[in-house]
Amino acid sequence: MKIRVSEIAWDQLHSNLFQRTDVETAGLLLGDRIATPAGDVIVVHEAFPLPEAAYSIRAIDRLSIDPVALNRLIRLARDKNQSVFTIHTHPGASEAWFSRADDAGDARLMPALHCQIPDTAHGSIVVTSNGDAVARSFRPDGTSEEISIQVVGRELQAPRRPRVQSEPWFARQELALGAKGQAQLRKLRVAVIGLGGTGSVVAMQLAHLGVGQLVLIDGDIVEASNLSRVVGATKADIGHSYKVDVAARYAEAVGFTQVASYRENLGPAHEALLAGCDVIISCVDMQTPRALLNRMAYRYMVPVIDLGTVFRVDDAGAIVGEGGRVVVLGLGRPCLACWGHLDPHALRIESLSDEEREAEIRMGYIDGATEAQPSVVAFNTQVAGAAVVELMRIATGFAGMENPPLRMQFSFSEGTVRRNTVARDAKCKICGGGA
Repeated sequence: MKIRVSEIAWDQLHSNLFQRTDVETAGLLLGDRIATPAGDVIVVHEAFPLPEAAYSIRAIDRLSIDPVALNRLIRLARDKNQSVFTIHTHPGASEAWFSRADDAGDARLMPALHCQIPDTAHGSIVVTSNGDAVARSFRPDGTSEEISIQVVGRELQAPRRPRVQSEPWFARQELALGAKGQAQLRKLRVAVIGLGGTGSVVAMQLAHLGVGQLVLIDGDIVEASNLSRVVGATKADIGHSYKVDVAARYAEAVGFTQVASYRENLGPAHEALLAGCDVIISCVDMQTPRALLNRMAYRYMVPVIDLGTVFRVDDAGAIVGEGGRVVVLGLGRPCLACWGHLDPHALRIESLSDEEREAEIRMGYIDGATEAQPSVVAFNTQVAGAAVVELMRIATGFAGMENPPLRMQFSFSEGTVRRNTVARDAKCKICGGGA
């Protein structure tokens, strides 16, 4: 289990909690429990300090919350069947830990929370002034387990530092990423959606980087035209091997990564699976799955890196349009709708049945909807590599987080990469203007 909270909410809460250091201070985090194959995720929607009137005892080494005041504060959580996590400070401590007083307080409080709000998770957090934090969740029988906290913003952060254990095969990477950065990669669970020309290159790079777990989703079988651009595919795979199986075979042969592959096209049924991932890399070539991932980046606080390459040729085979892009989505960033990368016309076409689509093509309402477009492995590799660098930036801070790119636009013919910005729409229903 993990708690996932926005960087803005976490930083504001931490600042408020430490306005006083002569006594312990408490707050609440309220969120939805998402059951995923990787374990439950608590997506925090509210985080706030307790008002002074909520304390029945408040001292330098202990505190107690008034039950009546607490019931008022969690009323909304009861109505929504949300998880409730208490958080309190240990003034002067450099490392977060649960004291005997904390154990005694939780032994009284947690059964009451489970009684009032059943069928979800509840727990407690201790935080120090230097940012260290430890969290635990309680079961209805009173037993507990330590869980992780994931702070999501421009970067993925863990208040509790990971245990660093160097592995010899990553020695050269550690020179660039540091031992802590490499340890972060080893803990990551990354989803790659679409294992074609770009997705297969992304999966290959992630396997060599030593990403701990890969989730691969693609419902397509290898075709003859895929051999020139799908990493790991052979002639023996044509017509019967799924692209996810080819990518999984490659990653597992490298030997560092656990792989879960799904021979399916992305759909709403995969939301819980992807909510359990730390980062999603979107290599799809359809608008419908791209729109789904766009919403998920903000609903579940999972950064999404959307990428693709495109060529257009005329009747003589000459290239008349080309390029590639990498767009990083998630909290603090504008969404694909704000960038103008979601095409309502294409979404409508994709929603049609095969019969309806063929009828509109015959009537001339749809032009070129099923025509294959060029794809070249070298250009795919360039864009895929840039996307993986952005993943490293998000997960490890590699290459800096002071001014990370929101969108990169590639021109292969000109040999250029441009960083783009977009005017944020504060009324956007998906990202709220990237705030």
